[in-house]
Amino acid sequence: MSVFLIADDSQGKAMMLEAVVKHSQKFPTILIAKTTQDAKALIDSEQIAAAFIDYEMPTENGPAVIAYLKEKQPNSRIALTTSSDSADYEKEAMAAGAEAFVCTTRDEKYVLETLRNLLIEWAG
Repeated sequence: MSVFLIADDSQGKAMMLEAVVKHSQKFPTILIAKTTQDAKALIDSEQIAAAFIDYEMPTENGPAVIAYLKEKQPNSRIALTTSSDSADYEKEAMAAGAEAFVCTTRDEKYVLETLRNLLIEWAG
C-alpha cells in the first residue's frame, strides 16, 4: 500500500496538502502528523512511500524529520513544504535528504502544479 505522510502543524496547510494528495489518487493512505514526535512514530510504524514535511514544527525542525525518514526508509520520496522562501531552509532540507522544496506562499497555481507534478513523478 502506498502511504503518504504529511507532517505539518498548520491545520490549514495540512488540509490543503491532503486535498492535493487525495485528488491525485496516487496514494490511497494519507497520514497526518502535527508534531515531530508523531511523525517519527508514524515513520517507525508505517512504510512511507512519500512525504510532505513542513520546516517549522514543534520541538524539531523539518530537516530533522527528513533525515530520520531517510535513515529509516531510504527510498521514501520527500519534499519540504513550507511557507518560508528561505534559501537556508531549502539547503538544510536538501542536505537532510529532501528532493524538492516547495514554498506554499507562492502563486497558488504554481504551488498546486508543482505539488501535482511531484505526486505524478513519485507515484511512478
